[in-house]
Amino acid sequence: MLNRPPRATRFRAALGCALGVTLLGLATAGCEDDTAASGSGRRQSATRADLATDGDGGKTLRLGEPTSITYKRGSDHMRGALRVTAVSVRKGTHAELKKAGTEPSDIRTTQPYYVTMTFENVGENSLHYPFLNTPTGLEDTSGVDDQPLITGDTEVAACPGKDPDDFAVGAKVSLCKVFLVPNGIRPSVVTYSTGDDTKQPVSWKVRR
Repeated sequence: MLNRPPRATRFRAALGCALGVTLLGLATAGCEDDTAASGSGRRQSATRADLATDGDGGKTLRLGEPTSITYKRGSDHMRGALRVTAVSVRKGTHAELKKAGTEPSDIRTTQPYYVTMTFENVGENSLHYPFLNTPTGLEDTSGVDDQPLITGDTEVAACPGKDPDDFAVGAKVSLCKVFLVPNGIRPSVVTYSTGDDTKQPVSWKVRR
């Protein structure tokens, strides 16, 4: 059983520690609607990565609408291009978390939600240990960034979110991340944010 980090700790700050990533610009194309998500642990310490978007930073897209993101890893100057889509947001259950051995300590005061994202490598470089899902965030209707459930190497069967070790050119993957939302409050916006320097994350509106 893992304890959820304090709610006061904002998700973007946590991302800055984990990745140190930066958004820049984006292009959009679009589709669909709502429902599912993921937490993902790493066996190896994270390499610094920068994610940049073109033009549409700060805009709120629809669930299912993709956006193009430039990927840059600072340690080795690896660059790439990703197409990122928030596909769905749906309710999970504490029974599913308990079965995976990741039941949070605040079980009586929170409702798990699963956020599913898709990632496609549309660039010219294969990405090694890309930590694709780490910048995914969920904001609730009270305007607060909800905390992800830290799962380590444990997988929640209903919300599989293990990051690929190698993300080849042309590869596409769906990853799910678990968030804990206070009872009585609903998810509002999925964000793809990259740390404290990010002023305008990519956002997707959750349909109610």
